[in-house]
Amino acid sequence: MKQLSFLYSAITFILFISTTLFTEKINAQGCVAVRQMGGQNMNSSNSYALNEGEFQVGANYRYFHSWRHFVGTEEQLQRQTTGGGFDENGKERGNAVNIYSHAVDLNISYGLTDRIQLNATLPYVNNERSQVLKQTSPVKNTYRYSVYANGIADVRLSANYWVFDPKTATKGNLMVGLGVKLNTGSHDERDNAPQTDGTVKSVVMDQAIQPGDGGVGFSVELQAFRQLTGRLYGFANGYYLFNPTESNGTFKSVPKAGLTGYNIYAAPDQYFGRAGFMAAVDKKESFTVSLAGRFEGIPAYDAFGGQVAYRRPGYVIAVEYGLSYRIGKHGFSLFIPYNVVKNRIQSAADIADQNLQNSVITDPSKYVHVQGDAAFADYSINVGYSYRFNLAKKLTVEMPH
Repeated sequence: MKQLSFLYSAITFILFISTTLFTEKINAQGCVAVRQMGGQNMNSSNSYALNEGEFQVGANYRYFHSWRHFVGTEEQLQRQTTGGGFDENGKERGNAVNIYSHAVDLNISYGLTDRIQLNATLPYVNNERSQVLKQTSPVKNTYRYSVYANGIADVRLSANYWVFDPKTATKGNLMVGLGVKLNTGSHDERDNAPQTDGTVKSVVMDQAIQPGDGGVGFSVELQAFRQLTGRLYGFANGYYLFNPTESNGTFKSVPKAGLTGYNIYAAPDQYFGRAGFMAAVDKKESFTVSLAGRFEGIPAYDAFGGQVAYRRPGYVIAVEYGLSYRIGKHGFSLFIPYNVVKNRIQSAADIADQNLQNSVITDPSKYVHVQGDAAFADYSINVGYSYRFNLAKKLTVEMPH
C-alpha cells in the first residue's frame, strides 16, 4: 500500500504542477501571451491528496526564450536573417523579436477536508523584449535594443474537489476545480525606449511581456489519473480561463480609421490541456518519469464579453518530458515541453481589418487576407519544489481520578 501511495503522490504532483498553467506565458510561450497563473504542486510522501488540516507549500520556476516568428503554422524564416541592419563584418542581421521570460510561482494549498483543497498562487515575472529599431534621425541607423517589464503577476485562488474518496479510490480518481484570477499584475508597465527620431521616451510595454492582463477571470479545471498496469499510470488535466473583460484600457497604437477599439489590449481567455503516462523507475519508487502531450493557447474570441480589442491568438502543441523525485516530505521536479506545432491564428482585429478592406473591393479575386505574426519558443524549462506539513498538534489532557 505504501508503494501505491507514492505512485498516487507522484501522479498528483504531475497533474497539479503547471509548467504553463496560466503560462502568464503558461505557455504559448512568446508573443502569444498565456499568462503565468501557476498550478499546484501536490507531491506527498504518504497520500495523493491533502488530508484535512494539512498544508503544502511550493515554488515553481519557468524560463523560455521565444524567437521564431509564425503566421499561421508557417515560419517566417527571413525574420532571422534580414531587416536588422548589418554587423561590423557587413553581414545582415535578423529583425526577429526575442522575448526572454523568467517566472516564479509561490504556491500554498490547504486540506479543508480529505477531499476539498484550497489553493493560492502568487506569481512573479521578469520579462525582456529585444527588438530592432530603424532610426531615421539625426543619423540613419538600425540597431537592436531591449525593454523590460517585471513584478507581481495575476494571483490565482482556487478550490478543488476529489469526486471519489481518496481513501477508497485506489486505482484512480477525478478532481474538479473552480478558480478566480485577480488583476493584481500590472497591465500598463512602462520602460524607456529609443524612438526613430533619436529621442528616448517612456512607453507602455507590449502585452506579451506585461505581468498582468488587466482582467478578473474565473477558471474551470479537471484532473484525472488511472492505473493502467503495474507501475504505469495514465493522467490528464486541463483548464479554461474565462476573462469576461473586453479590454484593459491600455493603448497599443493609434487606431486605424474604422477600427477604433482594436488598438486597445485585450484581457483574453486562455486554455490548457495535457495527457500522458508516468511510471516509477527505482525499487523504492522515489523517482518517476513521465511523457505527455500538451495543447495550450489563446482563442481569437472570448467565450463571454466583448470582442473589440487587440490580442495575438494562437496555440502550441508540445511533447513534454518530465522527471520527479521524492524524499520524505520534499518533492522535486523537472518538466521540459518541446513545441512541435506553433500556430498564430487570425485575431478578431485581423478579421475586422480584413473585412473593412474587402468591403470596398468589388472583385472577389482581389480580396486581401490579413493575419499578423507572433514569436514562439521552441521549449520551456520548468523546475518545481514542494513541502508538505501539518501545523495541528494533538493535545492530550489527563483528567484526575
